[in-house]
Amino acid sequence: MPNKYIKQLLFMRNKLFFLSILLLLNIQVLLGQAPFSRGVNLTEWFQTANVSQLQFTKYTRQDFINIKSLGCDAIRLPINMNYMTSGAPDYKFDPVFFALLDSVISWSENLKLYLLLDNHSFDPAVSSDGGVGPILIKVWAQMAAHCKDRSKYLMYEIYNEPHDIPTIDWGAIQQNVINAIRAEDIKHTIIVGGSNFNRYSELKNLPVFADTNLLYTFHFYDPFLFTHQGAKWTGMSSVSGVPFPYNAAKMSSLQTSLNNNAWLDSLINNYKTDGTVAKVKMLIDEAVNFRKARNVKIFCGEWGVIIPNSDDNDRVYWYGIVRKYLDEKGIPWTIWDYKGGFGLMNANTAGVFDYDLNIPLLQALGLNIPLQKIKHP
Repeated sequence: MPNKYIKQLLFMRNKLFFLSILLLLNIQVLLGQAPFSRGVNLTEWFQTANVSQLQFTKYTRQDFINIKSLGCDAIRLPINMNYMTSGAPDYKFDPVFFALLDSVISWSENLKLYLLLDNHSFDPAVSSDGGVGPILIKVWAQMAAHCKDRSKYLMYEIYNEPHDIPTIDWGAIQQNVINAIRAEDIKHTIIVGGSNFNRYSELKNLPVFADTNLLYTFHFYDPFLFTHQGAKWTGMSSVSGVPFPYNAAKMSSLQTSLNNNAWLDSLINNYKTDGTVAKVKMLIDEAVNFRKARNVKIFCGEWGVIIPNSDDNDRVYWYGIVRKYLDEKGIPWTIWDYKGGFGLMNANTAGVFDYDLNIPLLQALGLNIPLQKIKHP
């Protein structure tokens, strides 16, 4: 073959290669991929009623190292942010809180872990009405001023699980908070979400924000009857034995005291349809469709199954189904949680990283499997 034809073939091959790379990059942009892929919520640490109750040594830099060793590149840090202040009328942050938070931010920066500062001051029993807006403006203006010079590994999540307020109204509140943050900090990504406890179906009801450095969050706990069986705060403390996927034989032995609870009755009656892999994927697709319609970045900030009353095999299966589908759709995630009631540790253990990790669960999540030590009597 003449040299000129060889050169032409090589040119065409290289051209096709670069075109394929560009196509992949364009697909990634269209999918709205966040800069991180997977992580955990580090709960029950900064979620206290005030700074003096915060037990800072509950977690250390070694925990961050351990989390990264699993293959995680993000930590969502729930903070009762409004309670770390002096309260009304100024809501000034306690300097001790900032000192503690700065240490955590430094750990994440040094380890190149994204740290999502989640304002978790919400109360599920209290409506997220317009009254919270002025508080959030004061809190986030201070936080942005304090953190504006930190690295790209920091993100701001305005407010966890707003509820009992229309998403369109909640969107207006978030816009005011975005404006307050941007007056201090134009660099860091801001995380926003819909109402109804950050439900995926509410994303489409958000206004179109002008700010392009946003990440849209949703939470996923479906089917709720399965993921929250035994959860005291939901009124389901007596529920146990719910299988996933739906199994008629296992459902017949479902242990629960209904006490004329119409809502729980409805969950049980609909579980034949709700407790399926197809339904789980269909619901996640609502977030996927929102991303396609808006061409924005999304992530699943919370998802999981509470440990005590769920069958571990079914629990692991659910995590595998959800994780694989989130990954397939290019949706980054942070599970709820690391060591808490929904966590990565085996039930009825001390939750020690070197001994108590739930290995089948880690496998279902596609995480790295650290060597586990054997406990001696």
